[in-house]
Amino acid sequence: MLTLNTNTKTKPSNFQIREIASVDSKIAYCRFLNWVIGEFDLFLKNEESEALKVFFPNGWFSISCFQNVENKLNVALQVEGQSEATCQSMMKHIKRIHKHVCEFHDHQA
Repeated sequence: MLTLNTNTKTKPSNFQIREIASVDSKIAYCRFLNWVIGEFDLFLKNEESEALKVFFPNGWFSISCFQNVENKLNVALQVEGQSEATCQSMMKHIKRIHKHVCEFHDHQA
């Protein structure tokens, strides 16, 4: 997994974390999105074609997929909220799901 961690203050009251992770295929990415959607099924979601935005109390996170310059699939993870601790906790939760899905996908291949 490739990780770029950027912690920034976006507004005086908001904190933001951005990270990049890798996936092996579109199937693995779709499986990751499905797991996240299932994990946060009680939260308000905005599902676009290949992106997801989930709103939680006092913040939100988004997940999207893109190809890097080497034509490998990467996943952009972004969490924004009023508390650094909440953002860190949410990012850890999302990354645990990513790790689990990647391990599951590796065993299926």
